[in-house]
Amino acid sequence: MISKCLRNQRCCRNVPYDWINKQKSNQNWLKKQGDKFLFPGGGTMFPKGVGAYVNLMQDLIPEMRDGTVRTAIDTGCGVASWGGDLLDRGILTISLAPRDNHEAQVQFALERGIPAIIGVISTQRLPFPSSSFDMAHCSRCLIPWIEFGGIYLLEVHRILRAGGFWVLSGPPINYEHRYQGWNTTEEEQRDVYEKLQDLLSSMCFTVYAKQDDIAVWQKSSDSSCYEKLASPDLDPPKCDDSIEPDSAWYTPLCPCVVAPRPKLKRTSLYSLPKCPERLKVTPERISDVPGGSSTALKRDANKWNVRTKHYKKLLPALGTEQIRNVMDMNTDLGGLAAGLINDSLWVMNVVSSYAADTLPVIFDRGLIGTYHDWCEAFSTYPQTYDLLHFDGLFTAESHRCEMKYMLLEMDRILRPEGYALIRESSYFMDAIGAIAEAVRCNCRKEDTEEGGEKEKILVCRKTLWYSSNNSTKQ
Repeated sequence: MISKCLRNQRCCRNVPYDWINKQKSNQNWLKKQGDKFLFPGGGTMFPKGVGAYVNLMQDLIPEMRDGTVRTAIDTGCGVASWGGDLLDRGILTISLAPRDNHEAQVQFALERGIPAIIGVISTQRLPFPSSSFDMAHCSRCLIPWIEFGGIYLLEVHRILRAGGFWVLSGPPINYEHRYQGWNTTEEEQRDVYEKLQDLLSSMCFTVYAKQDDIAVWQKSSDSSCYEKLASPDLDPPKCDDSIEPDSAWYTPLCPCVVAPRPKLKRTSLYSLPKCPERLKVTPERISDVPGGSSTALKRDANKWNVRTKHYKKLLPALGTEQIRNVMDMNTDLGGLAAGLINDSLWVMNVVSSYAADTLPVIFDRGLIGTYHDWCEAFSTYPQTYDLLHFDGLFTAESHRCEMKYMLLEMDRILRPEGYALIRESSYFMDAIGAIAEAVRCNCRKEDTEEGGEKEKILVCRKTLWYSSNNSTKQ
């Protein structure tokens, strides 16, 4: 995957937040050395380094070693050292953190070439479908899991697939240990742990493993457990049929348990093939997509194998360490990400909140992604992606979103000297090219792999420029 030498040191000018270095210096998250930030892989809960921490976790969860666990989410990710280490082990992790008084932790993550978005479990559902992730992780992330009826944990339950793992490290797991900066007594921590255990049991989680400061729970695949939740006396209750499990764009959190759908038996962790075979097997949830079938998936895979080979001819940097963070801004079944699966990069697959919902299929294939509406800004910091790919985005969204604003958002999130591959109807090409050049991109028009005049590819590169008041990224 991404080269460790790129991930473990980055230019200070790219993320000029020295405050976090001073505040977190005792935790070994990062340190400043000359004009570089170094990322030793430390943290409050893994003083011996993130590698030792993940090794212990793999001993507790053997499924992390054999390809069973492929997708993960880290809530309260810090500078995303956990997600970065898992990336080296073949596990795609979305690191999640808000913009808070620790400054731009997610910006550090993306700068290091680690998948991340700005976000927090608060009042709205996270922008992912149900049963998406094989594992969820929280290391001393200070989320009040047992408060408000356990509504934050209910959201983790929703996005975690049946058989998936929830990992919690730090307080209150080892309540006999006195955690630095944690102003509670042993009795108070024991009380929190017991309440957490009761809450997890009521959501059909069982204890999978526990050692030192790490505890692992597993979400049940047993339908009989969820059937018991139908009793009106239980709290939290099971969601009724009016609650759509995959609705996740401006959808309020629901104080109920989203039960796995019985008809979708192959979405549970152990029913899916292990990676890398998982990418090629037709997900059961493709039947929920209009026109979705195993034939359609094979056709899509063949199409994108041809397209990615053509893209590499048009853009030789694709497939090298020059391009690490890639966004497919209007994906269908994750074809671009699948076509680039053997390259040293990762792809954020974006499914429009107004399009057919293919994101469950993308996650079931062992890829990652998110919902988004391109009439709005994307939840990332400026200059965080190396390559943006548009496939029919303007054809699909120009009736709702003004083209110039979509291209300005492209300019905001694209790194200086980053690339955009814009595959569009010839009808839009001149207008797109004019706006792209206005935001100082150098563009050239190319034929598609099929040739013809109906559709063209615009290959753009954002120029490296700066004013006297601004510096540029390296």
